[in-house]
Amino acid sequence: MRRAVIRSIGPCGRVGTAVVLSIGLAGCAPLVDMDEPSVQGPRISHLRFVPSETRAGCPVIARFRLETATEEIVSAKCAWVRRHGRSAELGHSTLPVDLDAIRDQHAREIEARFTPNDSGTYYYYVQVGDGAGRMSNVLRGTLAVDRSWTDPAPPCPAEKP
Repeated sequence: MRRAVIRSIGPCGRVGTAVVLSIGLAGCAPLVDMDEPSVQGPRISHLRFVPSETRAGCPVIARFRLETATEEIVSAKCAWVRRHGRSAELGHSTLPVDLDAIRDQHAREIEARFTPNDSGTYYYYVQVGDGAGRMSNVLRGTLAVDRSWTDPAPPCPAEKP
């Protein structure tokens, strides 16, 4: 007879509890919905945030490497899970990438600037699509965002490569 065990699945980016058979979890799928990567689609790698830690209300640059064989990139999107204590929030948006600046370049570093409004630990998922409708792999990165405790807030963390 198998017993059911209640376990937290927080290490996988999920918040809350779930009933799990005692044989364990098969894997940790993200809570966000991203498109299925295409075999012949573009590839992205090396996602990082500059600065690597910040405060709520301060700008951050997401940087990642793009490699594509043929088609130009026509879309970029991100989704996230924000954890703060035991609560979580999901969201998604178009990633603010200057697509005109990367046209006709098959390998380059991409930058997108955004500003997290709330404190917590963010788990970002990034994906791009090409002109033929093929989707890239999905990258995941973690960004810690602290609360600003003083009024007026001190200057934002410096951007370091």
